[in-house]
Formats: sequence, C-alpha cells, structure tokens
Amino acid sequence: MKRKFVDFKVLTASLCCAVVMGVISFVFLKMLGLSSVFRESFPYCIWFLPLSGMLTAFVYKKYGGESSKGNNLIIQSANEGVKVPKRLAVLTFFFTLLTHFSGGSAGREGTAVQIGGALTSNVADKFGFKKEDRKTIILSGLSSAFGSVFGTPLAGAFFGMEVCCIGQLSASAVIPCFLSSYLANAVTLLLGATHEVHTIASVPNFDFKLILIFVSASVFFGLLGKLFALAVKYLKLLYAKIFKNTVLSALAGSVVVTLLIILLNLNKYEGLSTWQQTTAFEGNANWYDMPVKFILTTLTLGAGFQGGEVTPLFDIGASFGGWYANLFGIEPSFLAAIGLICVFGSAANTPITTIMLGIELFGAEAAPYFVFASLISFIASGKSGIYSSQERKLSKSLFSAKADFSE
Repeated sequence: MKRKFVDFKVLTASLCCAVVMGVISFVFLKMLGLSSVFRESFPYCIWFLPLSGMLTAFVYKKYGGESSKGNNLIIQSANEGVKVPKRLAVLTFFFTLLTHFSGGSAGREGTAVQIGGALTSNVADKFGFKKEDRKTIILSGLSSAFGSVFGTPLAGAFFGMEVCCIGQLSASAVIPCFLSSYLANAVTLLLGATHEVHTIASVPNFDFKLILIFVSASVFFGLLGKLFALAVKYLKLLYAKIFKNTVLSALAGSVVVTLLIILLNLNKYEGLSTWQQTTAFEGNANWYDMPVKFILTTLTLGAGFQGGEVTPLFDIGASFGGWYANLFGIEPSFLAAIGLICVFGSAANTPITTIMLGIELFGAEAAPYFVFASLISFIASGKSGIYSSQERKLSKSLFSAKADFSE
C-alpha cells in the first residue's frame, strides 16, 4: 500500500504539540530573560555556580535516568524509537534556568529542543503512532522548538528534518515540520516574545581579495565548530575519568569556570552573551571575545550544566567573523553574519538549515555567500558534531564529501 504524503492524524498531532510548544517557548524565554536580568543586577550570583553544578549532577544522577543524554536521546527516539522520560522536559527547563541564574555560559536551544522532543515523543507514544509517523511527529517537535525559540520558523523547519539524519530529509515530514515551526513561532510572537535582530550593512564587492578572505574565513568557521564539539566531548570524558562521582566532577568543573570568571573579571561573558553579536555587527569585536566565550562555554557544558550550544556558537562565530573582517578591512557585519550561521552549522552538521538561517536572518542578497560558506565550513568540520547520535548518511572530510540521499 502506498504511503500518504501527509497523514491527517500525524499533522493534527504535530500542530497541537506546536501550539503547546509555542506557549512553553514564550514562558521559557521570559523566565530566561528574568534570570539574566537578576544575575546581571547581582554579580555575586556567580558564587552559586559550584552549588548549581553539584545540584544538577545530583538530581540527574538520582532521578534523571536517561534524561542526562539530552538532545542525543531525542535523536535516538526519532530514529530508533527509544522512549523519552517525561521528566526530561521538566529537568532541562529548570536546570537551564539555574545555569543562567548562577552565571554558566550556555544557550537555550538545547533546552527547547529537548522539551519539544520529549513532548512529541510522549504524545506519539500515548496515541499509538508507530515508526515513520512517530518520527515525523518528533521531527515536527524539534522544528517547532527551534523555530519558536529563535524566531526563525524557516530554519526551524529544516532543523527538525535535518538534525536527526545528516544528508537525508524525510519527504513525509516536510509539511508537518514547516507548519509546526511557523505555528509555534506565531504563538510565541502573539504572546509577546521578541528576538535579536542584526543586519548586514553591505555586501562587499566581489574580487580576488574577497574570495581569499571569504574562503579562509569559512574554513576557520568549520574548524571552530569542530573544535567546539571535540572540546565539550573530551572535557566530559576527562572529568569522568578523574572523578568517578558525577557530583564531585560537576563541582570541580564548575569551580574552574567560577574562578576564571571572578579572577579575570569575565562576568559579561556569562549566560547567553548576545551582546557579542551586536558588537561584532557594529565592527567592534575584540580578538579575545571569541576565545573567551569558547573556553567558558565548553567548560560549562563539559562540567555537565544544562543549556544549549547554539546561541554561544552564534556568539563565537559572529565575534570571530567581525574581528577577522576588520583585520583585512572589509565590512565586519558581512563576515559576522556568515560566522554566526556557519560555526553553528558546522558544529550541528546541518548545512541546509545554515543556509536557510542566513537567508531568514539577513535576507537573500548574500544568499550565494551563505550557500558556499555553509558547504565549505561543513566539509572543513569533518566528522565531529555536537549531536553524537546523529545518523551519518553523509561522509565528509576537507577533501571529499559523499552523500546518500536514498529512501
């Protein structure tokens, strides 16, 4: 029997979850904003970071179960049918807020995606959806989460389809993912959510100098994404090897972050640090903005704190891009925009999402640059990625790339 392109029951379930996800995203963004304002008003919150780390590790160890796998569990649920505990959504919501309240350097995407994945996975199981229908509903949950948290429904739709299977998009998931992402974002905006807006002042004239700078920058963006993923991975392994007790491991990791922030006066790099994007687009990025955010975020996530990687990756890419552009005398907002999308895309292994994100955030004028930068950085990043459970239908290296688009 030929499979329907869109199943009405699947679409209905996806859209109902999208409405709920839109509300959750609004509440999450609002509470995240309040946590950040409170922390900035009382800088001494950083002294609570070790306690927050220990509490996070203790609760996840005693009550979290498989929840500690985070986004990787969601990907496994979509691809392999693995069950997702309902408490994953609750735990990641509150402990991400705790991370930001106490000064950890983390993002927000990871939390939203985990909540969207947990919500849709459990709804699909509750109503008896199987195999591809279940996967489609979960992918739509990822789309609605990403699209509503960042205010980028187009990129969100592709993220949901792309993140679970590199190089392979499910045809049956296209309409549910698109509609869910746009609906969730509409709900979030209707409730009053706002998002950061940046623009490219001008696209530089095309010449040999620009080609050299553009290609070299794109390779660096890919390498930064690769190094970020490897740094988080090996820091977690290092702490686990040194400390058999996860609570002691979290304490050690959080003390390192706390001391760095206090001794070097790095408080402004806590939390989301979206000011880095603004500074980069204005042409005022410092050479040290990127490495400081890189180090603090990898140390925070490596220590086991909850939160996402995407916003810090935006910061890292924009800061490096803006500084690199200034180094060679070209428009900083141009490379800041490309760096913002490409460091994220290379770390997440989502080149199509990266291109759509660029067009959605900055317009179509620079679209050809987004396409080539996304592909160059994607190939340069190699096999590493922040989502280790991704099914790799795409084999890539700096010199070759082969994709399997069958199915």
